[in-house]
Amino acid sequence: MNDKQIIINYWLEKSKQDIESAKDNFKNNRLQNTVRDLYLYFSFFHAFSALLFKKNKTFKKHRQVRAILHRDYIKEGIFALKWGKTYDWLFDNRQKADYRPLAEFDIDEVKPLIEMAEIFVNEITKMIH
Repeated sequence: MNDKQIIINYWLEKSKQDIESAKDNFKNNRLQNTVRDLYLYFSFFHAFSALLFKKNKTFKKHRQVRAILHRDYIKEGIFALKWGKTYDWLFDNRQKADYRPLAEFDIDEVKPLIEMAEIFVNEITKMIH
């Protein structure tokens, strides 16, 4: 296995660990941690970063990754619009959970995101392999 594939596998494994951490926080009714600790956001971010790295693209800022998702993958029809909306929700609420005091999240709002994260990571994994 070459160095590039090792890094890609690392990011994919990290995205799966992010989902497991989110599940654990959710199971223990730590909704803010599920979002604030960014496990759901990072599951998307790490998986998508693995795909970008396979295509020799790396970025230093999260906003750049978000822009590439929308410009090169959503707009071009490679990913469904729902993935852009989900990524945006996670990105924005990650900021909210980190920087706004007393931020709260609804269980019905967070629960479906865990399943969506699993689907997204699986789809990215299929695209890479």
